[in-house]
Amino acid sequence: MKKIILIYMLIFTIISAKEKIRAVSTSQFTTEILLSIGAEDQVIGTSFLDDEILPELKEKYNRIPVLSKTAPTKELFYSLNPNFLTGWKSIATKKYLGTLEELNENGVDVYFAKSQETQNIEDIYEDILYFGEKFSVEKNAQMLVEKLKQDIETVKKLKAENKTLKIFAYDSQENAPYVVGGNGIANKMIEISGGKNIFNDSNFSFGVGNWERVLEKNPDVIVVVDYGDTSYEEKVKFLKERSPISELTAVQENKFIRVPLSYLSPGVRVAEGIKLMAEKFCE
Repeated sequence: MKKIILIYMLIFTIISAKEKIRAVSTSQFTTEILLSIGAEDQVIGTSFLDDEILPELKEKYNRIPVLSKTAPTKELFYSLNPNFLTGWKSIATKKYLGTLEELNENGVDVYFAKSQETQNIEDIYEDILYFGEKFSVEKNAQMLVEKLKQDIETVKKLKAENKTLKIFAYDSQENAPYVVGGNGIANKMIEISGGKNIFNDSNFSFGVGNWERVLEKNPDVIVVVDYGDTSYEEKVKFLKERSPISELTAVQENKFIRVPLSYLSPGVRVAEGIKLMAEKFCE
């Protein structure tokens, strides 16, 4: 009898230990993944909200403390006694929450989505399934993956036939444009939508490009990534009035498409992001 009791106590201890995740999510796309798979009770803080949280997730989101609009301070982060961190990879630097080694030494397990630096949609599914296992919500994660697969197959059909548009995806900055590069999900989404990113040979997901390339390639459409303190309207005004590409046909003819950053990130909005661009590319 004592052995049976000990076995039950051991099983309970293992299950309890697995359930006690205290996660901080420092990107909107990972936050929305965690909320979508039902892991919200194990998330103790969020940051880096690019735009409005998805309506169906808002109630869950509002129950979790928002630590900062951008990166939380190291002091605030550790005051919550976290043991798991996910979000933008840049958070694990000396400038913000410390290096991976430092975080691990302080008892914080770190997972950065593989899909941040890949063009493979399948990696988004793998990230979601990882979170499902980590937070003990495997079934929910599998259901979300199946839904995304179906949604992406549906929106792929929106792509215009025999038509590929040259796309300049402008993120920010004036002296040298910060752009969507070739090594990330955003580039793959542009491709699936029927476009060809003029910086698709760059080895970064988002990074610094140059105005000379934009002038040389003469894009058909300009995707303007909307987030942060500079509004979509302000970015367009700069491109039209003060930028080196103000005389390009696409600029003169207002061939701008507003795409929120959350729709170009490797999360639950990926199908909607493809749909948004595919429909606009067909106009």
